[in-house]
Amino acid sequence: MSEQDTTTPDGTPAPDPGTGDRKGGRRSRKRQPDLNTVYTINADGSRNFLQVADVRGRWTVRKYIIYYFLIAIYLAAPWITIGGHPMVLIDIPGRAAYLMGATFTNQDFHLFFFVLIGAGIGLFVATSLFGRVWCGFACPQTVFMEGVYRPIERLLEGDSIARMKRKRDGGADAAWRKVVKHVLFIFLSWNFAIAFMCYFIPTRTMATVIPFFEGHTTAFIWSLFWTGLLYFDYSWFREQTCLIICPYGRLQSTLVDYDTVIIGYDEKRGEPRGHGVDSGGDCIDCRRCVDVCPTGIDIRNGLQMECIGCTNCIDACDEIMDKVGKPRGLVRFDSSRGFETGKSRLLRPRFFLYGIIIAVLTTLFVLRATQRESFQVTVMRSQGLPFSIENGVIRNLYTLHLQNKTDGTRVYRLAPAPGALAGSAGVEYIIPQDRIELPRLTDRQLTTFVAMPMTSYTGPQEFAFTVTDSASGITQDIKVRFRGP
Repeated sequence: MSEQDTTTPDGTPAPDPGTGDRKGGRRSRKRQPDLNTVYTINADGSRNFLQVADVRGRWTVRKYIIYYFLIAIYLAAPWITIGGHPMVLIDIPGRAAYLMGATFTNQDFHLFFFVLIGAGIGLFVATSLFGRVWCGFACPQTVFMEGVYRPIERLLEGDSIARMKRKRDGGADAAWRKVVKHVLFIFLSWNFAIAFMCYFIPTRTMATVIPFFEGHTTAFIWSLFWTGLLYFDYSWFREQTCLIICPYGRLQSTLVDYDTVIIGYDEKRGEPRGHGVDSGGDCIDCRRCVDVCPTGIDIRNGLQMECIGCTNCIDACDEIMDKVGKPRGLVRFDSSRGFETGKSRLLRPRFFLYGIIIAVLTTLFVLRATQRESFQVTVMRSQGLPFSIENGVIRNLYTLHLQNKTDGTRVYRLAPAPGALAGSAGVEYIIPQDRIELPRLTDRQLTTFVAMPMTSYTGPQEFAFTVTDSASGITQDIKVRFRGP
């Protein structure tokens, strides 16, 4: 129900959404959701604010269990330690990340490709099977809006009818309720913003600097930004995030097919709509499914971009069917094939194709993650000419970049690889620092020189330096090229 639908033509309050808004057996001529316009935007471009009616039922109970489970994980993950580090932490200044006890550095960023692509394909699989189940059950926008902010609004301001009546009547009662509501919204937004920042700043550090972040100006600015963004979204913008900003709803048309399980209206059973129990189809045109929709659509118009798969209309319709003594399921989860023929086909070729792709990506990610090297050495291009000649001796300068990718201090040894430039006489290696101690997740540049008499030089030759981890004995051979005139 929207705020523009708060009264009947004679100025009296609108009836309960469960009973419809008919007068004299005929529906009033108010704007109804359609397929050609966005119901939350009026013809003049102004906002049509929705006052979503309360709903109860089996799907609502399941959703709230999932919502609070996800919120608990979101709040608790940064506080849970595995191997001495948070379960999830992205340390941007340190160019490192911790995930489930594993440590990743900036050199492992390519692994994020597998995570990103895998998540995208996983979303494709879920959508092709069950439509926008992600939006209705796991998207943060829905989880926090329906699991936290809207219940608080209902607790303080009442159900949709009471909220619209208070808005129309005004007065001190409406004012203090609205002030308390927005104060709670700001407080919750701030806490959720801090919880999000704990994924980037260790919780021990965060606990000592909040609320004013003394000495951490950047963190303070980010806390204000995220608090403001969350408050704006959940207190005012709300469903517009799903309808205007999120591109996922527009993608569903390419992902949903004839066998995708979606929330739909059984037109064969419901039509023609009647205004009584004993006339027409099972749909009594009570508009209860419209009044509980958080995006303001009429599910009886068919699958629409604005539908987020929240199941409110299922519970609302089942409740009405129970009251009028008719079977549940007029609005239900089913495929287009199921609504038309009564038979559904869940598994189909594209599902197996997606499954194979996910399996391949998972395998590649696991292999790359488990075969990561504990340290990494790369050759950096030295400034100036690639070689110099002095007193008949060719000298090459090499700069090696050594990075400790482990969570502890390590000692490394640098030396020429066995047999390096063995075919040339008079070769001299100058390694200013052959023993390097590196603290955890740090790196250092090493400079080495190789000199060779011009009489021994016959052309560019490849050789290698060997870097050895003293703790584990793991070695890496770094190939370089000796150059001359």
